Amino acid sequence: MTKFMNGDSSTQQEIENDLFKAFCEKYHYDTLEQNPTIYLNEEKTVYIKPDFYSEEKRIVGEIHTHKGKLKPAQRHKVAGDILKMLLLDKVHYTTYTKYIVVCSDEEEKQLKGSSHLAFTLKTFEIEVEKITLSEELDKKLEETMKNQDMYGKGTENG
Repeated sequence: MTKFMNGDSSTQQEIENDLFKAFCEKYHYDTLEQNPTIYLNEEKTVYIKPDFYSEEKRIVGEIHTHKGKLKPAQRHKVAGDILKMLLLDKVHYTTYTKYIVVCSDEEEKQLKGSSHLAFTLKTFEIEVEKITLSEELDKKLEETMKNQDMYGKGTENG
């Protein structure tokens, strides 16, 4: 097995691309931009970079390449993603369909459960969409996470 450096995110990037393609195919979204820069002010000094976006279809989303329960830092990442998407609504004076795409049953359960984070997602109508990875990519992600020591033992209420 290949040993990954702690900072190496190439596997997660590969899986994110796979999840993006699968999400687009599932919903027949052929005009989603991947990793665009969206400026939020006229001076173009404030911007966000969601994992996918379509101004035409009013869609914005984030993709999480993680297995297992979320650690506190990963829950904070989800919270930051929520803020980013809500800020886009506010600044553009519209409502986007917002997604968080996951590839883990545990993360999906956690984000649809009874935590304050899950309640926030429900309250702001942010969809949690689980896409199943191929067996090969699933094993690759598991191995990468073991090498990066990213398996979380976080709590549901975090």
